[in-house]
Amino acid sequence: MLVIGAAAILAAVVIAMAVIDLGREKQYVTQLLLEKGAALIKAFEAGTRTGMRGGFGANIRLQHLIEETANQPGIFYIAVTDTDGRILAHNNAARIGDQLFSPKAMRELAPDATEKWRLAKEDDGRESFLVYRRFIPSARGGGRGLHGFHGNHSSMHNPGFFCTDDCDVPGGRRDLRGMPLIIFVGLDVAPIEAARRVDLQNTLTTAGVLLVLGLGGVLALFWAQSYRAQRRALRQTTALASEVVAAMPAGLLLVAPDGRVAMANGAAESLAGVASGDLVGRPVGEVLPPDILENEEGGERQMDVIVGGGGPIALGVAVSAVRTEEGTPVGSLVVLRDLREMRRLEAEIRRREKLAAVGNLAAGVAHEIRNPLSSIRGYAAYFGAKFAPGSEDRQAAEVMVREVDRLNRVISELIEFARPSDIKRRPVRLSELASHAARLTLPDATARGVSVDIAGAVEGPEILADPDRLTQALLNLCLNAIQAMQAGGVMTLATGTAPDGRAFLSVADTGGGIDDMERDRIFDPYYTTKPHGTGLGLPIAHKIVAAHGGEIVLAARPEGGTVATVYLPSDFRRTKTEHHE
Repeated sequence: MLVIGAAAILAAVVIAMAVIDLGREKQYVTQLLLEKGAALIKAFEAGTRTGMRGGFGANIRLQHLIEETANQPGIFYIAVTDTDGRILAHNNAARIGDQLFSPKAMRELAPDATEKWRLAKEDDGRESFLVYRRFIPSARGGGRGLHGFHGNHSSMHNPGFFCTDDCDVPGGRRDLRGMPLIIFVGLDVAPIEAARRVDLQNTLTTAGVLLVLGLGGVLALFWAQSYRAQRRALRQTTALASEVVAAMPAGLLLVAPDGRVAMANGAAESLAGVASGDLVGRPVGEVLPPDILENEEGGERQMDVIVGGGGPIALGVAVSAVRTEEGTPVGSLVVLRDLREMRRLEAEIRRREKLAAVGNLAAGVAHEIRNPLSSIRGYAAYFGAKFAPGSEDRQAAEVMVREVDRLNRVISELIEFARPSDIKRRPVRLSELASHAARLTLPDATARGVSVDIAGAVEGPEILADPDRLTQALLNLCLNAIQAMQAGGVMTLATGTAPDGRAFLSVADTGGGIDDMERDRIFDPYYTTKPHGTGLGLPIAHKIVAAHGGEIVLAARPEGGTVATVYLPSDFRRTKTEHHE
């Protein structure tokens, strides 16, 4: 597009210059022909005045003068007409009396005392340059007729000069004296047009040469710029490709035809357990199984590969041949994808699917046994009331009632975990939720010798959330923190906005912390480390937070204990105005 635009601009400039030159040439030719016609008219008028004075001899007439004047190269004809266009004098005497132009055409021509011109077609098809004006042979000028001279020159008049042939013969042509006359000079434009054509050819040749030279210069500049741009793009592409290869999470090896590693990125070196640059130049058999290159173009294979002298690693291995544009092989590209995390996630998904199935089954069973449990509790309370207080039978009935209450609580939690989360959002401030949870858990905390610190939860951000459900999740986290501090301690609640823009609410304890193995299973249903726990509190909290689009992150505190942080994405933070709108 750049070359086309430059060529178009250059062509427009050259064409404009050529048109200007041609226009100037046309103007010059027109002016030359007009001056030539005017000179002939003036010469003819001068000859007329000389003839009127008898300077040529008594027998010289207007017809003779026209014929002699017109007998010059480049002159088609000279004619004198009246105002109606009828020929009164013509170098071709046979045309005298014919119409040179119609009266209407004469009015359009509007001849006056100044020379005018127009292009006309002759009877034989040739083009002529016609110069015309009023015929004024009088020495004083004026615009009407041939009145002769007055004053001192009246004796020099030659009346016969104004007559055409047979002027004195009765019935012959009339005397021209006293009539308003128009003179026309038809000039041949062929020689000048030929010269113009030569000039046009020269102009076009010059314009063509300039255009070719200009285009050559533009193309040369474009090619030079393109070459520089391609070199710059090549450098950038090379740098980008190197950076992409180096930053790829998958291992990348380029194996030369001799079986040695020609290039390796950081991920491949990390999988092999070697320092940076140590893989290049080594035989590929020292890094990968010897038969790994036999599967070129065969897609990815999943294999357990021993690399770097360690244990087997689950890898996805894809091998493809690298060839030049001519088809010459330059090596093999080996892509190594670490599948350990994927296999761990697959195992986690299978485990969760099993737990979900068990949970759904348990929820169905729990729903069916709640009514019988209510009946058992009622009868246990009824029979317990019939025994004396403090008796062994009374105590057995009370134990039965407590166990039924515990089973009913487990069933309620089970149903709570199995049913879908119904979130009804409205504006709520996290600091208010933290204060409310602290008040509800204060009796349990006091009973275990745990103090509650909510100084960091005074100015929490406002979000759109279900306060009841979020309070339930927060209560589970607080109870879990209190129960983790067997010998007392401090539970700290804090709210705020994380650096990534999410709102957060954290519950920290000073207990013994969570083992790394337990941290991976802490949100699994029915997993608990407490003697009397159900293993559903934290899974329910996790489910509620996930329904809000957030997450719970457990981390160890440097000073001891654990901090559970609830993060809610920034999409859920709204002002009260936005909510009401």
